[in-house]
Amino acid sequence: MPVDGASGYEVSGRLVASPETSGSGRADVRAVDAFGQRSLPARAEERPRDDTWRRAVSGWMDDFDDTFLQRRYHLSGRPGCVNPGSGSNGRLVIDMPCGNDTAVLRARSLLQLTDSDELGRVAVVTDAAGPRGKLVLDLVPGTPDRVGPIPPADAIRVVVDDSVAPRTRGAGVLHRFEVVLTRSGVRVLQDGTQIATSPAVPRWREASVLIGLTPPPSYPGRVELDTVGLSASVPPSTAVTETPLVAGTLRVLEPNEEAPGIGVARAPLRGAASARLRATVRLGDGGDVNGLVAQLGSERVPLRPVVSGWSGAQDSELTVAGDLPASLLGGEGPDSLTPFVLRMPGASQAQVLESYLEVPGESQEKLPNVLDEPAPVLPVMTAEFVAVTPAEATLVVTLDATTARSVAPIAGFEVYLDSGRIATMPMPGGIGGRHELQLSLKGNHTVEVRLRPENPDAQTDSVWLELSRSSR
Repeated sequence: MPVDGASGYEVSGRLVASPETSGSGRADVRAVDAFGQRSLPARAEERPRDDTWRRAVSGWMDDFDDTFLQRRYHLSGRPGCVNPGSGSNGRLVIDMPCGNDTAVLRARSLLQLTDSDELGRVAVVTDAAGPRGKLVLDLVPGTPDRVGPIPPADAIRVVVDDSVAPRTRGAGVLHRFEVVLTRSGVRVLQDGTQIATSPAVPRWREASVLIGLTPPPSYPGRVELDTVGLSASVPPSTAVTETPLVAGTLRVLEPNEEAPGIGVARAPLRGAASARLRATVRLGDGGDVNGLVAQLGSERVPLRPVVSGWSGAQDSELTVAGDLPASLLGGEGPDSLTPFVLRMPGASQAQVLESYLEVPGESQEKLPNVLDEPAPVLPVMTAEFVAVTPAEATLVVTLDATTARSVAPIAGFEVYLDSGRIATMPMPGGIGGRHELQLSLKGNHTVEVRLRPENPDAQTDSVWLELSRSSR
C-alpha cells in the first residue's frame, strides 16, 4: 500500500519510485522519504496467480517462447532506435535508446469476428502503458504496418496512457489489457477491470491487430511484451521473409524529378518466384496516392494502399504494396537496382517511413538475447523559482524517478550562487522528492543546482537558472 509523503520504496535493496513493482521472491519493503530516510520493513504477502482469463481467448495465443519474431509479426520502427530481443523470461523486449520512438507490431494472423454476442477479443500483456508511456491497439481491416495519428475510417483504436486509469501502473510492471468487441460496443479491461467503453461496433469481419508500444521517457527506453492473444484468428496464408530496403532519398519524388544514384542489392530476388514491395509513407499536404510508384532501376512498380477508408490528411501514414514484375526476379540481371526511390504526382514533402521486400518462405531470422533489466537510472532533476520578491526568492528542486524501472540512489544536491556553494541538501540513499529553499539575495544572479549520485563515478546532472531584476 502506498505511504503518504513517501518519495519511493526500497524493495529487497532495489529502489523504485512507484508503489508498484515486479520481481521474484517474498520482498521486504521500506518506504523512503525525500531525505533518504527508511521506514521499518514490511513483508510482502503472496497471492496466487490467476490465469483464468486465457479461457476467454480461444484462438491464437503467443507467449513469445519462439524467438522467430518475423514469422508471426512485422515490426515497424526506426532502424537502430527500435531494437527487439528475447529476454530469458520468455518475453519480447524492445529497447529504444534514441528517445521519442514507438514500436508497432502487426500480427500476421488476422482477428476474425464470430457470430456470438461477444464478437471478438484481443488481449495484450505489456508494461508499455506505465507512467508517461502509451499502449495503442489498432484494429484495422487490411494489412497496414502502421496508421499514424489518423486511423482509417473503419478502424477501432484503443489508447491507454496516463489519462486512463491513472496511477495504477508502475514502471516496468506488466498488466493485461483486453479489448472486447460486442454487438453493443467496445469494452476495455485492465487486469479484468473495465477502464473504458465505446459504442463503436466494427463493420468488418476481419482485421489486422496493430500493437503500438511507447516507453516512458526514461533512458534507455524499454518495453516488454509478454503475451498477445486473439479470441478467433485467421493464420497468414503464406510464410514470408522480409528484407529491409532503404530508399536513395526518404523524400517521395515527383514523377520526373531527378533521383540520386543510390540503389539496392538484387540478391533477395535471385531465387524468388515472386516478391512484393511494401512501404509506409507519411503524406504531406497533397499528392495523388493513385499515382504512387516505386522505381527500381528502370522498372516502375505501381503501389496501392493495403487499407480502405484511409485519410489523405497531412501527416497521416499510409502503407502501400505492389508485386514486382518477373523482369526483376530470377538469376539473370544486374547485381543492384539503381535508383530505388518512391514517386508520386504532387508529392508535396511526403516521406518514406519504411520499405521492405516480402519473398515467399519461412524467415530464419532469430531475436538476439538481451539482459532482463537495464541498469538503474538517476531521477530527473528540475529547478525553478516559484516566488521572487525584492529581497528573497523561493527555489524549488524536484527529483522525479516516476518513469524509471529502478533508481540509482543519490547522495543529495548542492546549490551554487554565482559559482559559490551556498547550500547542501543531503539525502543519502535517496530516491527523489520535492524541496523548497528560501534564498535571501538582491540584484542579478546565476544559480546552479548540482545533483550528486551516491556512486562517485556516475555522471552528474545540473540545472542553471538566472535571477534578474526584470523577473521581480
